[in-house]
Amino acid sequence: MAASYALNAGDPLDDLVSRVRGGHQPILLSRSGEPVAAVVTIGEFREYERWRDEADLAPARSVFEDPDTGWISHEEAMVILDADEQKEAAG
Repeated sequence: MAASYALNAGDPLDDLVSRVRGGHQPILLSRSGEPVAAVVTIGEFREYERWRDEADLAPARSVFEDPDTGWISHEEAMVILDADEQKEAAG
């Protein structure tokens, strides 16, 4: 979840936000000449979040859709993870 910042009239960011909303163009923010952030409309931000969520889910979907995956239960996965942790601790 993104952090939020409440804008007030006269706030230095208020002008930037107005320009982004009015022009529907992102504004890049730089530090020492290097881009570090962008101000975008809420619609663009939500689109980015949807894209990121879809990218996060894609590997899981591909595994789920592959009939040869060989699903294991949560309990089986935990046993495997515990064994791996014990190997690392001993090794």
